[in-house]
Amino acid sequence: MATSIPLRVQGRTLISEDPDKLVWILLARESTDRQRQLDHQLTDLRSFVTRIGGRVDREVPENAVSAFKRKQVRLPDGTFGYRVVRPEWEKILTSLRRGECNALAVPDIDRSMRDPRTLEDLIDAVEYYGLYVASLTGNIDLTTDAGISAARSLVNQRNQESRNTARRVVDGQRHAALEGKNHGGPLRSFGWRKDRLTLNKREAKHLRRELPRIEAGVKPLTLAREWNKRGIPTVAGVGEWRAATIQNMYLRPRICGLVTYRGEILHDSEGREVKGQWEPILTRDQYESVVAAWGRSEHRTESRLGGHGRGYHTSYLLSPFVRCGKCSARMVGARRRNQARGTVVTAYRCPAKGAGGCGSLAREAALIDEYITELVIAEHQKIQFTTLEELPPWPNADELVRVQELMAESQREYEAGRYKPKLYFPSIARMEAQEAALLREKRAYERSQQNRKRDVANLADEWKKPDFTTEQKQAAIAETLTAIVILPAGKGRRFHPDQIRVVWNEAD
Repeated sequence: MATSIPLRVQGRTLISEDPDKLVWILLARESTDRQRQLDHQLTDLRSFVTRIGGRVDREVPENAVSAFKRKQVRLPDGTFGYRVVRPEWEKILTSLRRGECNALAVPDIDRSMRDPRTLEDLIDAVEYYGLYVASLTGNIDLTTDAGISAARSLVNQRNQESRNTARRVVDGQRHAALEGKNHGGPLRSFGWRKDRLTLNKREAKHLRRELPRIEAGVKPLTLAREWNKRGIPTVAGVGEWRAATIQNMYLRPRICGLVTYRGEILHDSEGREVKGQWEPILTRDQYESVVAAWGRSEHRTESRLGGHGRGYHTSYLLSPFVRCGKCSARMVGARRRNQARGTVVTAYRCPAKGAGGCGSLAREAALIDEYITELVIAEHQKIQFTTLEELPPWPNADELVRVQELMAESQREYEAGRYKPKLYFPSIARMEAQEAALLREKRAYERSQQNRKRDVANLADEWKKPDFTTEQKQAAIAETLTAIVILPAGKGRRFHPDQIRVVWNEAD
Protein backbone atom coordinates (compact mmCIF):
# COMPACT_ATOMS: atom_id res chain seq x y z
CA MET A 1 0.00 0.00 0.00
CA ALA A 2 1.23 3.50 -0.75
CA THR A 3 2.39 5.60 2.16
CA SER A 4 3.19 8.83 0.30
CA ILE A 5 1.95 12.08 1.82
CA PRO A 6 -1.61 12.71 0.55
CA LEU A 7 -2.66 16.00 -0.99
CA ARG A 8 -4.20 18.73 1.13
CA VAL A 9 -6.28 21.27 -0.74
CA GLN A 10 -8.02 24.20 0.94
CA GLY A 11 -7.89 22.67 4.40
CA ARG A 12 -8.97 19.20 3.31
CA THR A 13 -7.02 15.93 3.08
CA LEU A 14 -7.89 14.22 -0.21
CA ILE A 15 -8.54 10.51 0.28
CA SER A 16 -9.67 8.83 -2.91
CA GLU A 17 -9.38 5.22 -1.78
CA ASP A 18 -11.74 2.78 -3.48
CA PRO A 19 -14.14 1.46 -0.74
CA ASP A 20 -13.50 -2.09 -1.91
CA LYS A 21 -9.76 -1.61 -1.17
CA LEU A 22 -10.26 -0.53 2.45
CA VAL A 23 -8.57 -2.80 5.00
CA TRP A 24 -10.20 -2.20 8.37
CA ILE A 25 -9.10 -2.28 11.99
CA LEU A 26 -12.05 -2.39 14.39
CA LEU A 27 -11.38 -0.87 17.82
CA ALA A 28 -13.62 -1.39 20.86
CA ARG A 29 -12.70 -0.11 24.32
CA GLU A 30 -14.07 -0.17 27.88
CA SER A 31 -12.43 1.44 30.91
CA THR A 32 -13.58 -1.37 33.21
CA ASP A 33 -13.99 -5.11 32.71
CA ARG A 34 -17.06 -5.29 30.46
CA GLN A 35 -16.52 -8.07 27.95
CA ARG A 36 -20.18 -8.19 26.97
CA GLN A 37 -20.21 -4.48 26.00
CA LEU A 38 -17.05 -5.00 23.94
CA ASP A 39 -18.72 -7.82 22.04
CA HIS A 40 -21.70 -5.55 21.29
CA GLN A 41 -19.40 -2.79 20.01
CA LEU A 42 -17.54 -5.16 17.69
CA THR A 43 -20.82 -6.60 16.36
CA ASP A 44 -22.06 -3.11 15.47
CA LEU A 45 -18.71 -2.20 13.88
CA ARG A 46 -18.77 -5.29 11.65
CA SER A 47 -22.18 -4.35 10.28
CA PHE A 48 -21.06 -0.73 9.86
CA VAL A 49 -17.96 -1.46 7.74
CA THR A 50 -19.82 -4.07 5.68
CA ARG A 51 -22.10 -1.29 4.41
CA ILE A 52 -19.08 0.85 3.48
CA GLY A 53 -17.02 -1.88 1.79
CA GLY A 54 -13.60 -3.50 2.11
CA ARG A 55 -12.50 -6.25 4.45
CA VAL A 56 -11.75 -6.49 8.18
CA ASP A 57 -8.10 -7.28 8.90
CA ARG A 58 -8.26 -7.39 12.71
CA GLU A 59 -10.47 -6.65 15.69
CA VAL A 60 -8.90 -5.03 18.76
CA PRO A 61 -10.89 -5.23 22.05
CA GLU A 62 -9.31 -3.02 24.75
CA ASN A 63 -10.93 -4.39 27.89
CA ALA A 64 -10.36 -2.58 31.22
CA VAL A 65 -8.03 -0.06 29.57
CA SER A 66 -8.19 3.62 30.51
CA ALA A 67 -7.89 6.26 27.81
CA PHE A 68 -7.38 8.96 30.45
CA LYS A 69 -5.12 7.78 33.28
CA ARG A 70 -1.45 8.57 32.76
CA LYS A 71 1.58 6.62 33.95
CA GLN A 72 5.20 7.55 34.41
CA VAL A 73 7.34 6.59 31.40
CA ARG A 74 10.97 7.20 30.48
CA LEU A 75 11.38 9.69 27.64
CA PRO A 76 14.05 9.51 24.89
CA ASP A 77 16.15 12.19 26.65
CA GLY A 78 16.39 10.04 29.79
CA THR A 79 13.90 12.05 31.88
CA PHE A 80 10.45 10.89 32.94
CA GLY A 81 7.12 12.07 31.64
CA TYR A 82 3.48 11.07 32.04
CA ARG A 83 1.61 9.42 29.20
CA VAL A 84 -1.56 7.40 28.62
CA VAL A 85 -0.21 3.87 28.16
CA ARG A 86 -2.26 1.83 25.63
CA PRO A 87 -0.12 -0.90 24.04
CA GLU A 88 -2.90 -2.09 21.70
CA TRP A 89 -3.56 1.45 20.46
CA GLU A 90 0.16 1.88 19.69
CA LYS A 91 0.07 -1.35 17.70
CA ILE A 92 -2.90 -0.01 15.71
CA LEU A 93 -1.04 3.20 14.81
CA THR A 94 2.03 1.20 13.83
CA SER A 95 0.00 -1.02 11.51
CA LEU A 96 -1.68 2.01 9.92
CA ARG A 97 1.62 3.85 9.38
CA ARG A 98 3.26 0.75 7.89
CA GLY A 99 0.43 0.36 5.39
CA GLU A 100 -0.71 -3.01 6.70
CA CYS A 101 -4.19 -1.45 7.05
CA ASN A 102 -5.62 1.82 5.75
CA ALA A 103 -8.91 2.28 7.65
CA LEU A 104 -9.96 2.52 11.30
CA ALA A 105 -13.48 2.16 12.69
CA VAL A 106 -14.45 3.08 16.26
CA PRO A 107 -17.85 3.28 18.01
CA ASP A 108 -17.37 6.90 19.05
CA ILE A 109 -14.61 9.33 19.83
CA ASP A 110 -15.65 8.98 23.48
CA ARG A 111 -14.76 5.28 23.36
CA SER A 112 -11.53 5.61 21.42
CA MET A 113 -9.70 8.49 23.11
CA ARG A 114 -9.81 11.00 25.92
CA ASP A 115 -6.28 12.32 25.79
CA PRO A 116 -5.37 15.16 23.35
CA ARG A 117 -2.02 13.50 22.56
CA THR A 118 -3.81 10.39 21.34
CA LEU A 119 -6.00 12.46 19.03
CA GLU A 120 -3.02 14.37 17.60
CA ASP A 121 -1.30 11.08 16.72
CA LEU A 122 -4.41 10.00 14.83
CA ILE A 123 -4.67 13.38 13.04
CA ASP A 124 -1.06 13.03 11.88
CA ALA A 125 -1.78 9.50 10.64
CA VAL A 126 -4.68 10.81 8.53
CA GLU A 127 -2.82 13.82 7.12
CA TYR A 128 0.49 12.09 6.36
CA TYR A 129 -0.63 8.55 5.52
CA GLY A 130 -4.06 9.10 3.96
CA LEU A 131 -5.96 6.90 6.39
CA TYR A 132 -9.72 6.57 6.44
CA VAL A 133 -11.24 6.96 9.95
CA ALA A 134 -14.95 6.46 10.64
CA SER A 135 -17.20 6.13 13.68
CA LEU A 136 -20.66 4.71 14.28
CA THR A 137 -21.93 8.11 15.40
CA GLY A 138 -20.35 9.89 12.43
CA ASN A 139 -18.78 12.63 14.56
CA ILE A 140 -15.20 12.01 13.41
CA ASP A 141 -14.01 13.70 10.23
CA LEU A 142 -10.29 14.25 10.39
CA THR A 143 -9.92 15.08 6.70
CA THR A 144 -11.02 18.73 7.13
CA ASP A 145 -9.80 21.55 9.34
CA ALA A 146 -13.33 22.06 10.66
CA GLY A 147 -13.63 18.37 11.50
CA ILE A 148 -10.25 18.38 13.25
CA SER A 149 -11.28 21.42 15.31
CA ALA A 150 -14.56 19.73 16.27
CA ALA A 151 -12.73 16.52 17.24
CA ARG A 152 -10.30 18.47 19.40
CA SER A 153 -13.14 20.25 21.17
CA LEU A 154 -14.97 16.98 21.77
CA VAL A 155 -11.87 15.23 23.14
CA ASN A 156 -11.11 18.20 25.42
CA GLN A 157 -14.70 18.06 26.66
CA ARG A 158 -14.42 14.31 27.40
CA ASN A 159 -11.04 14.90 29.05
CA GLN A 160 -12.61 17.50 31.35
CA GLU A 161 -15.42 15.07 32.22
CA SER A 162 -12.83 12.44 33.16
CA ARG A 163 -10.97 14.98 35.28
CA ASN A 164 -14.19 15.87 37.11
CA THR A 165 -14.89 12.18 37.75
CA ALA A 166 -11.33 11.60 38.97
CA ARG A 167 -11.61 14.56 41.33
CA ARG A 168 -14.86 13.26 42.82
CA VAL A 169 -13.34 9.80 43.29
CA VAL A 170 -10.29 11.27 45.04
CA ASP A 171 -12.49 13.42 47.28
CA GLY A 172 -14.55 10.35 48.17
CA GLN A 173 -11.43 8.39 49.04
CA ARG A 174 -10.15 11.23 51.22
CA HIS A 175 -13.40 11.51 53.15
CA ALA A 176 -13.54 7.73 53.54
CA ALA A 177 -9.98 7.81 54.87
CA LEU A 178 -10.87 10.56 57.38
CA GLU A 179 -13.64 8.29 58.67
CA GLY A 180 -11.14 5.44 59.06
CA LYS A 181 -12.62 3.37 56.25
CA ASN A 182 -10.74 1.14 53.85
CA HIS A 183 -9.56 2.56 50.57
CA GLY A 184 -7.16 0.75 48.27
CA GLY A 185 -6.73 -1.82 45.53
CA PRO A 186 -8.70 -4.97 44.76
CA LEU A 187 -6.62 -7.28 46.99
CA ARG A 188 -6.94 -7.42 50.76
CA SER A 189 -3.90 -6.75 52.91
CA PHE A 190 -2.01 -9.73 54.36
CA GLY A 191 -3.19 -10.30 57.92
CA TRP A 192 -6.87 -9.41 57.39
CA ARG A 193 -9.92 -11.21 56.03
CA LYS A 194 -11.78 -10.25 52.86
CA ASP A 195 -13.78 -7.61 54.73
CA ARG A 196 -10.39 -5.92 55.52
CA LEU A 197 -11.63 -5.22 59.05
CA THR A 198 -11.26 -8.46 61.01
CA LEU A 199 -7.97 -10.24 61.42
CA ASN A 200 -6.95 -13.41 59.68
CA LYS A 201 -5.60 -15.06 62.81
CA ARG A 202 -3.24 -17.40 61.00
CA GLU A 203 -1.61 -14.62 58.94
CA ALA A 204 -1.52 -12.18 61.86
CA LYS A 205 0.26 -14.86 63.90
CA HIS A 206 2.98 -15.07 61.24
CA LEU A 207 3.50 -11.30 61.40
CA ARG A 208 3.60 -11.11 65.19
CA ARG A 209 5.90 -14.10 65.57
CA GLU A 210 8.69 -12.42 63.59
CA LEU A 211 8.65 -9.18 65.61
CA PRO A 212 11.34 -10.16 68.18
CA ARG A 213 13.60 -11.38 65.39
CA ILE A 214 13.17 -8.13 63.45
CA GLU A 215 14.12 -6.15 66.55
CA ALA A 216 17.15 -8.45 66.95
CA GLY A 217 18.40 -7.68 63.45
CA VAL A 218 16.79 -10.13 61.01
CA LYS A 219 16.43 -8.58 57.53
CA PRO A 220 13.47 -8.74 55.10
CA LEU A 221 15.44 -10.92 52.69
CA THR A 222 15.91 -13.58 55.36
CA LEU A 223 12.19 -13.60 56.24
CA ALA A 224 11.23 -13.83 52.56
CA ARG A 225 13.45 -16.88 52.08
CA GLU A 226 12.14 -18.54 55.23
CA TRP A 227 8.47 -17.88 54.40
CA ASN A 228 8.94 -19.29 50.90
CA LYS A 229 10.63 -22.36 52.34
CA ARG A 230 7.83 -22.87 54.86
CA GLY A 231 5.20 -22.48 52.12
CA ILE A 232 3.35 -19.52 53.64
CA PRO A 233 0.93 -18.38 50.89
CA THR A 234 0.75 -14.79 49.68
CA VAL A 235 -2.52 -12.85 49.49
CA ALA A 236 -2.96 -13.73 45.82
CA GLY A 237 -2.03 -17.35 46.51
CA VAL A 238 0.54 -17.40 43.71
CA GLY A 239 4.12 -16.24 43.46
CA GLU A 240 6.81 -16.05 46.11
CA TRP A 241 7.55 -13.64 48.91
CA ARG A 242 10.08 -10.92 48.12
CA ALA A 243 12.13 -8.84 50.54
CA ALA A 244 10.47 -5.60 49.39
CA THR A 245 7.00 -7.10 49.94
CA ILE A 246 7.86 -8.19 53.47
CA GLN A 247 9.41 -4.81 54.29
CA ASN A 248 6.52 -2.74 52.91
CA MET A 249 4.00 -4.95 54.72
CA TYR A 250 5.61 -4.28 58.11
CA LEU A 251 6.27 -0.58 57.45
CA ARG A 252 2.70 0.30 56.43
CA PRO A 253 1.07 2.23 59.32
CA ARG A 254 -2.08 0.18 58.66
CA ILE A 255 -0.48 -2.67 60.59
CA CYS A 256 -0.84 -0.66 63.83
CA GLY A 257 -4.28 0.74 62.98
CA LEU A 258 -3.35 4.09 61.41
CA VAL A 259 -4.89 5.42 58.19
CA THR A 260 -2.64 6.53 55.35
CA TYR A 261 -3.55 8.77 52.44
CA ARG A 262 -1.22 9.28 49.48
CA GLY A 263 1.62 7.59 51.30
CA GLU A 264 1.43 9.58 54.56
CA ILE A 265 -0.28 9.10 57.91
CA LEU A 266 -3.57 11.01 57.75
CA HIS A 267 -4.40 13.70 60.34
CA ASP A 268 -7.80 15.22 61.01
CA SER A 269 -8.61 18.94 61.18
CA GLU A 270 -7.28 19.11 64.73
CA GLY A 271 -3.98 17.48 63.86
CA ARG A 272 -4.73 14.09 65.41
CA GLU A 273 -3.79 10.85 63.70
CA VAL A 274 -6.80 9.10 62.16
CA LYS A 275 -7.46 5.61 63.50
CA GLY A 276 -8.77 2.95 61.14
CA GLN A 277 -11.92 0.90 61.72
CA TRP A 278 -9.98 -2.36 61.32
CA GLU A 279 -8.27 -4.45 63.99
CA PRO A 280 -4.55 -3.63 64.34
CA ILE A 281 -1.97 -6.41 64.25
CA LEU A 282 0.83 -4.58 66.09
CA THR A 283 0.75 -1.95 68.80
CA ARG A 284 2.14 1.51 68.09
CA ASP A 285 5.29 0.77 70.09
CA GLN A 286 5.84 -2.47 68.19
CA TYR A 287 5.39 -0.64 64.89
CA GLU A 288 7.90 2.01 65.92
CA SER A 289 10.41 -0.71 66.78
CA VAL A 290 10.03 -2.13 63.25
CA VAL A 291 10.48 1.35 61.76
CA ALA A 292 13.63 1.78 63.84
CA ALA A 293 15.00 -1.50 62.43
CA TRP A 294 13.82 -1.32 58.82
CA GLY A 295 12.44 2.17 58.34
CA ARG A 296 13.39 4.64 55.64
CA SER A 297 12.20 7.81 57.36
CA GLU A 298 14.30 10.77 58.44
CA HIS A 299 13.98 9.61 62.06
CA ARG A 300 15.66 6.28 61.43
CA THR A 301 18.58 5.60 63.73
CA GLU A 302 21.93 4.46 62.43
CA SER A 303 22.34 0.74 61.92
CA ARG A 304 24.01 -1.21 64.73
CA LEU A 305 26.57 -2.30 62.14
CA GLY A 306 27.51 1.25 61.20
CA GLY A 307 25.44 1.46 58.01
CA HIS A 308 22.32 3.36 57.08
CA GLY A 309 20.17 0.63 55.59
CA ARG A 310 21.52 0.75 52.03
CA GLY A 311 24.26 -1.85 52.30
CA TYR A 312 24.32 -5.42 51.00
CA HIS A 313 23.37 -8.68 52.68
CA THR A 314 26.45 -10.27 54.31
CA SER A 315 26.85 -14.04 54.10
CA TYR A 316 29.98 -14.15 56.27
CA LEU A 317 29.68 -13.70 60.01
CA LEU A 318 32.40 -11.09 60.59
CA SER A 319 32.27 -9.22 57.26
CA PRO A 320 30.93 -6.00 58.85
CA PHE A 321 33.75 -5.95 61.45
CA VAL A 322 37.05 -7.32 60.12
CA ARG A 323 39.78 -4.82 59.21
CA CYS A 324 43.21 -5.28 57.67
CA GLY A 325 46.03 -4.79 60.20
CA LYS A 326 48.33 -3.38 57.48
CA CYS A 327 46.17 -0.81 55.66
CA SER A 328 43.01 -0.64 57.89
CA ALA A 329 40.75 -1.41 54.91
CA ARG A 330 37.55 -3.39 55.47
CA MET A 331 38.22 -7.04 54.67
CA VAL A 332 35.72 -9.13 52.73
CA GLY A 333 34.64 -12.75 52.96
CA ALA A 334 35.41 -15.07 50.06
CA ARG A 335 35.92 -18.71 49.20
CA ARG A 336 39.31 -19.95 48.06
CA ARG A 337 41.08 -23.27 47.53
CA ASN A 338 43.55 -24.47 50.15
CA GLN A 339 46.39 -25.86 48.08
CA ALA A 340 47.83 -27.96 50.94
CA ARG A 341 44.55 -29.70 51.82
CA GLY A 342 42.96 -29.50 48.38
CA THR A 343 39.68 -28.18 49.79
CA VAL A 344 37.66 -24.97 49.42
CA VAL A 345 37.67 -22.85 52.57
CA THR A 346 36.15 -19.53 53.62
CA ALA A 347 38.60 -16.70 54.23
CA TYR A 348 38.68 -13.02 55.07
CA ARG A 349 40.92 -11.13 52.68
CA CYS A 350 41.98 -7.53 52.14
CA PRO A 351 40.74 -6.14 48.79
CA ALA A 352 43.19 -5.38 46.00
CA LYS A 353 44.79 -1.94 45.72
CA GLY A 354 42.35 -0.93 43.02
CA ALA A 355 39.45 -1.68 45.40
CA GLY A 356 40.81 0.35 48.31
CA GLY A 357 42.94 -2.25 50.13
CA CYS A 358 46.46 -3.60 49.97
CA GLY A 359 45.60 -7.12 48.82
CA SER A 360 48.37 -8.68 50.91
CA LEU A 361 46.51 -10.15 53.89
CA ALA A 362 44.14 -13.11 54.12
CA ARG A 363 43.11 -15.48 56.92
CA GLU A 364 40.88 -18.52 57.08
CA ALA A 365 37.54 -17.56 58.60
CA ALA A 366 36.58 -20.67 60.60
CA LEU A 367 39.04 -20.27 63.49
CA ILE A 368 38.53 -16.49 63.65
CA ASP A 369 34.74 -16.93 63.73
CA GLU A 370 35.02 -19.52 66.51
CA TYR A 371 37.37 -17.35 68.60
CA ILE A 372 35.24 -14.19 68.27
CA THR A 373 32.04 -16.15 69.02
CA GLU A 374 33.47 -17.48 72.29
CA LEU A 375 34.78 -14.02 73.13
CA VAL A 376 31.41 -12.35 72.52
CA ILE A 377 29.47 -14.97 74.51
CA ALA A 378 31.91 -14.60 77.40
CA GLU A 379 31.54 -10.82 77.40
CA HIS A 380 27.76 -11.08 77.28
CA GLN A 381 27.79 -13.45 80.24
CA LYS A 382 29.64 -10.80 82.24
CA ILE A 383 26.93 -8.27 81.49
CA GLN A 384 24.20 -10.50 82.95
CA PHE A 385 25.48 -9.64 86.43
CA THR A 386 24.66 -5.95 85.83
CA THR A 387 21.08 -5.22 86.88
CA LEU A 388 18.81 -2.70 85.25
CA GLU A 389 18.85 -0.58 88.42
CA GLU A 390 22.58 -0.06 88.02
CA LEU A 391 22.18 1.27 84.47
CA PRO A 392 21.69 5.05 84.17
CA PRO A 393 18.13 6.27 83.57
CA TRP A 394 17.10 7.76 80.24
CA PRO A 395 18.75 11.22 80.17
CA ASN A 396 15.96 13.11 78.34
CA ALA A 397 13.07 12.26 80.67
CA ASP A 398 12.82 15.87 81.93
CA GLU A 399 12.74 17.21 78.37
CA LEU A 400 9.82 14.92 77.51
CA VAL A 401 7.87 16.07 80.57
CA ARG A 402 8.53 19.70 79.66
CA VAL A 403 7.26 19.26 76.10
CA GLN A 404 4.12 17.44 77.26
CA GLU A 405 3.39 20.18 79.80
CA LEU A 406 3.78 22.85 77.10
CA MET A 407 1.37 20.93 74.86
CA ALA A 408 -1.22 20.68 77.64
CA GLU A 409 -0.86 24.38 78.46
CA SER A 410 -1.23 25.37 74.77
CA GLN A 411 -4.38 23.28 74.47
CA ARG A 412 -5.91 24.94 77.55
CA GLU A 413 -5.12 28.39 76.16
CA TYR A 414 -6.63 27.49 72.78
CA GLU A 415 -9.81 26.06 74.30
CA ALA A 416 -10.15 29.20 76.42
CA GLY A 417 -9.99 31.36 73.29
CA ARG A 418 -6.70 33.05 74.18
CA TYR A 419 -4.70 31.32 71.41
CA LYS A 420 -5.50 32.02 67.75
CA PRO A 421 -5.90 28.97 65.47
CA LYS A 422 -3.32 30.21 62.94
CA LEU A 423 -0.73 30.24 65.74
CA TYR A 424 -1.94 27.22 67.70
CA PHE A 425 -1.96 24.54 65.02
CA PRO A 426 1.57 25.15 63.63
CA SER A 427 2.89 25.34 67.21
CA ILE A 428 1.18 22.16 68.39
CA ALA A 429 2.36 20.33 65.26
CA ARG A 430 5.99 21.20 66.07
CA MET A 431 5.61 20.12 69.68
CA GLU A 432 3.92 16.84 68.66
CA ALA A 433 6.82 16.11 66.32
CA GLN A 434 9.27 16.82 69.14
CA GLU A 435 7.29 14.63 71.52
CA ALA A 436 7.18 11.79 68.98
CA ALA A 437 10.96 11.98 68.51
CA LEU A 438 11.55 11.87 72.26
CA LEU A 439 9.16 8.93 72.70
CA ARG A 440 10.97 7.02 69.96
CA GLU A 441 14.26 7.70 71.69
CA LYS A 442 12.81 6.58 75.03
CA ARG A 443 11.41 3.35 73.59
CA ALA A 444 14.71 2.56 71.91
CA TYR A 445 16.59 3.19 75.18
CA GLU A 446 14.23 1.02 77.21
CA ARG A 447 14.31 -1.69 74.57
CA SER A 448 18.10 -1.73 74.58
CA GLN A 449 18.05 -2.13 78.37
CA GLN A 450 15.56 -5.00 78.20
CA ASN A 451 17.40 -6.75 75.37
CA ARG A 452 20.68 -6.29 77.21
CA LYS A 453 19.39 -8.25 80.17
CA ARG A 454 17.08 -10.70 78.40
CA ASP A 455 19.29 -11.84 75.52
CA VAL A 456 22.67 -12.08 77.22
CA ALA A 457 21.83 -14.78 79.70
CA ASN A 458 20.88 -17.34 77.05
CA LEU A 459 23.09 -16.17 74.15
CA ALA A 460 25.18 -19.34 74.18
CA ASP A 461 22.05 -21.48 73.78
CA GLU A 462 20.42 -19.18 71.20
CA TRP A 463 23.59 -19.11 69.08
CA LYS A 464 23.26 -22.81 68.26
CA LYS A 465 19.60 -22.69 67.22
CA PRO A 466 18.89 -22.96 63.46
CA ASP A 467 16.58 -19.90 63.45
CA PHE A 468 19.21 -17.68 65.11
CA THR A 469 20.23 -15.99 61.87
CA THR A 470 23.49 -14.40 60.78
CA GLU A 471 21.94 -10.95 61.23
CA GLN A 472 21.08 -11.73 64.86
CA LYS A 473 24.59 -13.02 65.51
CA GLN A 474 26.05 -9.88 63.97
CA ALA A 475 23.74 -7.75 66.12
CA ALA A 476 24.98 -9.55 69.26
CA ILE A 477 28.59 -9.02 68.16
CA ALA A 478 27.94 -5.33 67.50
CA GLU A 479 26.68 -4.86 71.05
CA THR A 480 30.14 -5.88 72.31
CA LEU A 481 32.69 -4.70 69.76
CA THR A 482 33.01 -2.35 66.80
CA ALA A 483 35.98 -3.77 64.87
CA ILE A 484 38.22 -6.81 64.58
CA VAL A 485 41.72 -6.04 63.32
CA ILE A 486 43.52 -8.96 61.64
CA LEU A 487 47.27 -8.50 62.20
CA PRO A 488 49.85 -9.79 59.71
CA ALA A 489 51.68 -13.00 60.57
CA GLY A 490 54.51 -14.99 59.07
CA LYS A 491 53.81 -17.32 56.16
CA GLY A 492 52.54 -20.71 57.26
CA ARG A 493 52.01 -19.66 60.89
CA ARG A 494 48.99 -21.20 62.58
CA PHE A 495 46.19 -19.14 64.02
CA HIS A 496 46.86 -17.52 67.38
CA PRO A 497 44.70 -15.06 69.37
CA ASP A 498 47.59 -12.62 69.41
CA GLN A 499 47.00 -12.12 65.67
CA ILE A 500 43.59 -10.58 66.50
CA ARG A 501 43.08 -7.14 68.03
CA VAL A 502 39.51 -6.44 69.16
CA VAL A 503 38.13 -2.88 69.37
CA TRP A 504 35.52 -2.89 72.14
CA ASN A 505 32.44 -0.68 72.36
CA GLU A 506 33.00 2.38 74.51
CA ALA A 507 29.89 1.56 76.53
CA ASP A 508 31.44 -1.78 77.54
